Amino acid sequence: MRPLRLAALDLGTVTTRLLVADVSLAGIHELTRRTTITHLGEGLLQSGRISEAALQRELAACKDFLAAITELASEQAVEKTVAFATSAMRDATNSAQVQEALRAEGIEVEVISGAREAQLSFLGTLSGFANDGQLFGTDVLTVDIGGGSTEVILGTVVQAGGRWEPQIACARSFDIGSRRVSDLFLHSNPPSAAELEQAGRWIREQMRPYFCAFSRSPQVMLAVAGTATTAVAVQEGMAEYDSERVHGYRLDAATLAAVTSKLAQLSLEERREVTGLEPSRASVIVGGLLTLQAVLELSGLPAFTVSETDILQGALLDAYAREEQREQ
Repeated sequence: MRPLRLAALDLGTVTTRLLVADVSLAGIHELTRRTTITHLGEGLLQSGRISEAALQRELAACKDFLAAITELASEQAVEKTVAFATSAMRDATNSAQVQEALRAEGIEVEVISGAREAQLSFLGTLSGFANDGQLFGTDVLTVDIGGGSTEVILGTVVQAGGRWEPQIACARSFDIGSRRVSDLFLHSNPPSAAELEQAGRWIREQMRPYFCAFSRSPQVMLAVAGTATTAVAVQEGMAEYDSERVHGYRLDAATLAAVTSKLAQLSLEERREVTGLEPSRASVIVGGLLTLQAVLELSGLPAFTVSETDILQGALLDAYAREEQREQ
């Protein structure tokens, strides 16, 4: 099948992201990627609703992304745009109204289930590693920590008909994320030792039964999304984010614990000044790192590898596969 120019919009609880790429059987050739921290889920735990301020931030980000898609389309048509929303929109009582407001701006957003989110995340994460065959036959654990939910998937990569395919053994979407943990437990500035301990214990209690049910142990852990990439950026003191340095970076448990402890001991104002940490992510990063620590501990592995490919690439590969089936 011929290459297709596709776009994917991810409306997350903390960030809204865009990826436009040329997709073919050979893989994904990225054209543009953009990220805006919109905090769509801000105040959701207390009110049960997407606030008007959060909606306006979301609309502004999506308008900018649509302009970027239109600019690229002047060179070659973007043949399909897929837009999806995750935890915040699953939880909000006014999701339908938010979808209608986005629709009025020309964006048709699908609110996907946790299971669907896990599937797309696993597909996209593995796309950054599977083409060279390095993970074939390996039991891989992927973790995607969002603002409101965390997707944990165990599976393998196999070859089928000259192409690689992911095979999921088990997957789970937890209502645990950087914003949710922060809003539930981390109320002091900086968080108290008791708050940190309580948050970590709660995360492990929620997740432990899932890990105990594994029929086999993971051999590799891949972590995606802002919490994992920020851990690397802070560890390396990246004044300018370098995705090539981040992708494939191996972070061990001791280093992760040191980064978490460093940031947890700082006030919100001090955290915003840390090199490698986006100031607008400072309010939720500790909750995300506590979640990442728990997953790594429960996996039984000494370290994890960071992936710059994630659910956005998964959505593009899924959209391409659907178009391929339609043409057959």
